[in-house]
Amino acid sequence: MSSGHEGHRERLRLRAQMDGVETLRPHELIELLLYYALPRRDVNALAHDLERRFGGIRGVLTAAPEELARVPGMGMRAARVLGRIGNLCAAYGALHAGDRPQMGNLHTFRDFAGRYRRQVEGEETWQFCLSYEGRLLLARPIAPGTAWAEPEYLRGALADVISSHARGVLLAQFVETARPAPDDYDLANTRAYARTLRQMEVPLLDHLLVGGEGDYSMRDRGDVTLEPFAGEAAAIGERYMAQPPAWGSPGAEEVDWLDFDGFDAGQPQI
Repeated sequence: MSSGHEGHRERLRLRAQMDGVETLRPHELIELLLYYALPRRDVNALAHDLERRFGGIRGVLTAAPEELARVPGMGMRAARVLGRIGNLCAAYGALHAGDRPQMGNLHTFRDFAGRYRRQVEGEETWQFCLSYEGRLLLARPIAPGTAWAEPEYLRGALADVISSHARGVLLAQFVETARPAPDDYDLANTRAYARTLRQMEVPLLDHLLVGGEGDYSMRDRGDVTLEPFAGEAAAIGERYMAQPPAWGSPGAEEVDWLDFDGFDAGQPQI
């Protein structure tokens, strides 16, 4: 990849961060999404092609993966990534603020991540930005593969924390291992990211590795500990490890809003 292309990617990401995605043209929005579906390629021409064929960002995100995959340069894996993002946008956009799921507890987060695991092909790392109450504000894949902590990915992750006014952050790393455990890369970079968020008074509540037959909570295992926080941030950290309310009791919720079984990627859902 040429240095000129690297510069183009960074300029586009910076524009999105500083000016807002609403200032981007349709093909630029598509190109921004393609950075996550095809992270090591020049996707500018492909973004223009997708815009022409599907009529804009909405058409791309509501198209069936099979239709997207027919576009030269896409492939089924990238098509499915865009399809999942489209499904996520549809589900998220249909929510009222009060209906956003509670994820500020280890039990509910594990349940959520386990349900979503079957939608992920290969390996991806997602970030979830939470409100003070522990409700979901923003969910987005921040990196493909296992090298989730590279600067180009973390810059976007930090921008999401700022833009969503997050009061707590969760990471979910979906891996192909049946029963995952963090390696030295995960341990060192999770602690470093927690320190970075600490400077913003935002706790990194957990980094959950989700495999095919189980998960690994770095907070529960003591690999990541919360430094002392004051006020709201301290309450969020304590609530995450507290025993959740029993199902059916006041305050209990089922986290099923991202069950994509009822969604058809070829039909608009919003």
